[in-house]
Amino acid sequence: MSKPSAYNEDLLHWIWKNRHLSGKDFSTTDEKTVHIHHPGYANPTDGPDFKNARITIGSLMWHGDVEIHWTGADWFGHHHHTDKNYNRVILHLVFDGAKKPAKRQDQTAIPTLRMKPFLSKPLQYFFHHFQKTDRLPCAGNLADIPEKVLSDQFEEAHQQYFEKKVDDLLHFYDPSLPLSKAWERLLIIALFDGLGIRHNRTPMRVLAKQLLEHENFETKADLIQHAMQLSGIGDKDSASSFNWKRKNSRPANHPKARIPQACSLMWTIQQMAFKTWLKGDIDSSLKKLIASVKTAPALGKSRARVLKGTVWIPAFYILGDLAGTRLLTTKAHTAWKNYRMPIPNSISKHFKNTKMPSNIYANKLGTVHQYRAYCRPRNCQQCKVFDHIISS
Repeated sequence: MSKPSAYNEDLLHWIWKNRHLSGKDFSTTDEKTVHIHHPGYANPTDGPDFKNARITIGSLMWHGDVEIHWTGADWFGHHHHTDKNYNRVILHLVFDGAKKPAKRQDQTAIPTLRMKPFLSKPLQYFFHHFQKTDRLPCAGNLADIPEKVLSDQFEEAHQQYFEKKVDDLLHFYDPSLPLSKAWERLLIIALFDGLGIRHNRTPMRVLAKQLLEHENFETKADLIQHAMQLSGIGDKDSASSFNWKRKNSRPANHPKARIPQACSLMWTIQQMAFKTWLKGDIDSSLKKLIASVKTAPALGKSRARVLKGTVWIPAFYILGDLAGTRLLTTKAHTAWKNYRMPIPNSISKHFKNTKMPSNIYANKLGTVHQYRAYCRPRNCQQCKVFDHIISS
């Protein structure tokens, strides 16, 4: 049996850890009784999924590890039968399908327990109704989900996306620099990254860091000219070191267009006094910054909206946190909660095809996180919708 709807094994781990199997006593595929005293502890490193479990199989109590798969064949497919790290496995737990028993490195057989016959009724309902491989797992069943449950989940995803963006930007922070310079550097690299779109984020970050190491430029034109020369755009020998990607990129997103825009933003940021940012006027300072970009093609309203949500607001939250200015962090967090912008159709289409009210997912950046972190990888066990289903 293939695994249902491409769910990952984390769902099975969750079921085992939280004991969502009906009853106390189960049986292996060779009809030995199984009593679970302790499921073990989740193993975050290489090796079996759960360590130090305590389980009675037949008349003997075993202390050891548990490995979990969707099917029995996965044991051999993952080459556990040749790996000494799995010699302490006392129970092979599979969702379904186990034609032959798993074996340790010394060829001794490991008892196998099929989960499917022992699932709790809510989980049986879930696996029966939520297996739409071409859509979201819950796409055909949202009419039965209270709107508040859906709304709460998307609000949580919205907050989580904000926290992710803050963490992403903090990777650009250099604590060896004075706060003003370190934050300015963070903001510039993040803007270069944001203008790299999907294909050229890495080379744009590299370019930003190299430009920041240079002495101050006399004019904005000097900065742009130096950046274009440094980037190697148009020079095959130099361009190869940056690994620019041009294929499947619209002309407006080509590095030849985005580099001058990024440099214009960098120039304006470096010319502004640091105390300007501390005033916390998030909207007006961004408008001033965007207006400074006089390139052709222009930066574009759509990209400016994306930069506001994914760079500008998180950057001001970081500034407030670093400077100990609670007013600024509050302003930034409020701006994020209230910020609305169109979501790419490649993501929003998945929700449009459901019976979910559009006010829940439309124009919210959290919808991007909901799809990427929950729906696409089928991390249902972490979602409030799933929690509602199995708790009903």
